[in-house]
Amino acid sequence: MTLAAQIDKKRKEIKTDGYPMSIGEWMSMYERHELDIHPEFQRFYRWSHAQKTGLIESILLGIPLPPIFVSQRPDGVWDVVDGLQRLSTIFQFVGILVDEGGAKVEPLVLDGTKYLPALKDIQWENKADQKKSLPKDLQLVLKRSKIAASIVLVEVH
Repeated sequence: MTLAAQIDKKRKEIKTDGYPMSIGEWMSMYERHELDIHPEFQRFYRWSHAQKTGLIESILLGIPLPPIFVSQRPDGVWDVVDGLQRLSTIFQFVGILVDEGGAKVEPLVLDGTKYLPALKDIQWENKADQKKSLPKDLQLVLKRSKIAASIVLVEVH
């Protein structure tokens, strides 16, 4: 079989879909174990603290983010192919990220930035000092912000 014929055959087996999803939907999928951010082909979580803060700042400012690429397994669970850093940062900020052993990761405390210096020491929720919690209206802004999903579905023969 020629290379062109092989490519043509395999292209017919791969289907894609995509749509915008709220961050709240991504969070729910993660908490219900319908989203695997640690598939074996994914690299480790490596962003610096400044990069993490910058992502949260971008979301709060309404800057569009690139899509998250996922591959759907036969059981319907999505494996993250591209977007681990972004999703892990969001999940850490809201306090739901767990490590490989299932332990909760310490929630992210933001730094001040050039555009939003008041982000300094802000957390999703700080029960000891509410002034350091992200206000509820801004929590809703973040949860309602959209990140597109690009889904790869492979047909099994």
